[in-house]
Amino acid sequence: MKRGNLIIATMASAFLLLAGGSVLAAKGGIKGKPPPGDEPDPPGMDYPFYFWKLGHMDGPHDSSQALGISRDGKVAVGTTAVVDFTRAWRMDIDWALSTEDDGQPPLYNELQVQEGVGGEAAYAASDMTVDTCTYDKVAENLDWCGSLPVGTLTTGTVSYGAEWLWAYDAEATEPNYLAIPDFGGGISDMVANDVSVDGTIIVGTGNVKTGMVAWRADTLVMDEEGVPIPVQLTITDMFYTEQTLQTSSAQAVSADGTTIVGYGGTNRGNKAFITTVLDATTDPITLESYVLPTLDGGQWSEAYAMTETLDGRIFIAGRSDSPKGPQACIWFYDDTAAAWVVKGLGGLSKKKYDSRATGIAHRPGAADGELMVVGYSKSILYPSEAFVWSGNPTLEEEDIGYLYDLEYILIKTGAGEASLMGSSWILNQATGVALNDDLTARIVGWGVNPEGGIEAWLADGYPFGELEPLLTHE
Repeated sequence: MKRGNLIIATMASAFLLLAGGSVLAAKGGIKGKPPPGDEPDPPGMDYPFYFWKLGHMDGPHDSSQALGISRDGKVAVGTTAVVDFTRAWRMDIDWALSTEDDGQPPLYNELQVQEGVGGEAAYAASDMTVDTCTYDKVAENLDWCGSLPVGTLTTGTVSYGAEWLWAYDAEATEPNYLAIPDFGGGISDMVANDVSVDGTIIVGTGNVKTGMVAWRADTLVMDEEGVPIPVQLTITDMFYTEQTLQTSSAQAVSADGTTIVGYGGTNRGNKAFITTVLDATTDPITLESYVLPTLDGGQWSEAYAMTETLDGRIFIAGRSDSPKGPQACIWFYDDTAAAWVVKGLGGLSKKKYDSRATGIAHRPGAADGELMVVGYSKSILYPSEAFVWSGNPTLEEEDIGYLYDLEYILIKTGAGEASLMGSSWILNQATGVALNDDLTARIVGWGVNPEGGIEAWLADGYPFGELEPLLTHE
């Protein structure tokens, strides 16, 4: 399943007490930003960034998780619990932040399909296709401006990969989603994990009798019933081992839909892969695949996310087994070695690693590292805490970069205090990252709020520049 994001944890609160900590608002909200003129920018920062709690939807919704963000940083998606089932949600971030009046952006369920659907989750969304979106929930203008979320939905015991096409309307006679069926023969567990920038190419994971299988679907190619045809992907390492993975899972796709990363099964555990579609019209589809290396001493690896630079370089984020335990890592192609190489990022617990990289972005020219990676890691205090890593994509030891838990950065830079975040949040997982136009970052995830509930959150405006003077390297 997708990145382990649907685990609901119950954890104790408290990490560090912020100087000048705030009193929670009557509605339980934590203000996302101070009133104009009331709070100075945090010292030492060129651009203040803020922590926002994303709340829960109206009705019997008691937990929420942000599971992904579009490449343009405009749309957040996730899942929310409703008694004994889940619903997917999407959020127009700019609109939500501009309309909040109590420190809490509104969270709405526009992806709902129909009663009887037992579970839903949205994991990714394509970009908006217009510069200025006219979306306005209050005015009931629910135009998504071209951004299409993808995920999974379940009816009874049958699971489908899903792409939602427009906001849910109880009066509509046509469904607001495309449902991609499973392959039959295996367990019914169909998931759409990612989507191309224009929403046409979807990748995900299904099942057959022999286990999980990666798939790719082109929404412009449908069967006679108007359903996209998921094409199974067979991953064979064409350059190193000539090994064919026994199973496979497609986790992320490039902006143009031609390159896919994920992982597949071998006798020694899962192995991360990258594959490029050479010809989608052949049967089977023609691919050029590499099985990615593990860290030294590791037996297995898994890739979850990817990013592309303007000159076409690809960087992949995931995790690899290592002698110190599962470790967040990145892969990139080294021209000198003429091979894909892997670089471990470490973890928040130094003695024994248990970390995973779930999102990655490229920030050209950033003084604190052109690559930014987010994810989660076991720490001294908790089984899982959100982390941020920044560094340069090289093999030189001096450019290895630094990994911190996100809450520590929010506190150390003063952004948490400026956001009136309080000291009782536990940021369990960072699940996605995207860049704003000014190259600052938006990070989404979920954690335990001060009331002890699971809640989605957003960190907006993560600095593009030098954090080094503000942080120490314990």
